[in-house]
Amino acid sequence: MAEVALAKVTRKGQMTIPQTLRESLGIEPGDYIALRPLMGGILMSKASVTPEVKAEDVLRHLVASLGRAAEEGGIREDEDLDALIEGAQRRTYQERYGE
Repeated sequence: MAEVALAKVTRKGQMTIPQTLRESLGIEPGDYIALRPLMGGILMSKASVTPEVKAEDVLRHLVASLGRAAEEGGIREDEDLDALIEGAQRRTYQERYGE
């Protein structure tokens, strides 16, 4: 099981990622971090966004792509999509961390 690291959240909602995690994940100043709700917590991962591309543009494209894929898959309700995303997140987490 992976080691647990604690980070304190400030009044502004900021936190510092411990140095050992930053080094092991290759996170450097100016990098973007993707945050996803998962099973009552937050899954954090380094996001691959180049300086030439704005994070907002990447997110907008991702949302549009997911919407098209959902419609093609017959998903019409937000609840159906939420359940599908949560299931995929749960499977990914279990595959990576065995929990």
